[in-house]
Amino acid sequence: MSEMGQLSQLVARGVPFTPKSDQSGVKVKLKVFWKTTRFWTQADIIDYQQNVLVIASRLRNEREYWNKHGEIRQSKFTCEDFAIRVLSEFASSKELPVKLTTGVRTYRNMEMYSSNEHDKYASNKYGFSEIVMLTFGARDMQRGVNTVPINTEEDLKAGDILAQALDRADGIAHHIQMVGRKTPKAIDIFQGNTVDLEGRNRVLDAIRQIKPADPQNWACK
Repeated sequence: MSEMGQLSQLVARGVPFTPKSDQSGVKVKLKVFWKTTRFWTQADIIDYQQNVLVIASRLRNEREYWNKHGEIRQSKFTCEDFAIRVLSEFASSKELPVKLTTGVRTYRNMEMYSSNEHDKYASNKYGFSEIVMLTFGARDMQRGVNTVPINTEEDLKAGDILAQALDRADGIAHHIQMVGRKTPKAIDIFQGNTVDLEGRNRVLDAIRQIKPADPQNWACK
């Protein structure tokens, strides 16, 4: 099957089937935050890792953006919101699919339209980020459908997530950080809920200092 055929099936998964006796069919209406034209490849993943630092640094200093009504919104993020915005910035620019699942529902950049759910959100990366942020919490970063655990610190790459979770008996994440850049001697870490609620990076002196800085970090990508 061609990639375009696979993309058509990707969109069709959310379309309800009609009985064979119904020959009129169903009119499909989608909410398109950005269109999906291809799937992620290994080259896209590497490209994302190479651009995370640039995107995160820009978002840290981007204080405002326009919403669908022409109103100015402040770029303020909780810890997990910042990671969502970085991913949305990259994926939307490359027309790549994003699927994020919470305890409420699954969000996609192209999904079945519902006026009650979608009309208040712009059809762009900002609208997608806002609708996901409505229910997405730090604990959702642990869901196996959203992230994959890594085994060692050496596996850590730019764009990966540090989820603080093991300092609590239930092991549920309550704080999220994103790796902006990794070198043999340092890691740049961004997070959303700093003093001014914008992403701000902290440079660790060495990779091993992840442990004393936050001894119960759980890493995933």
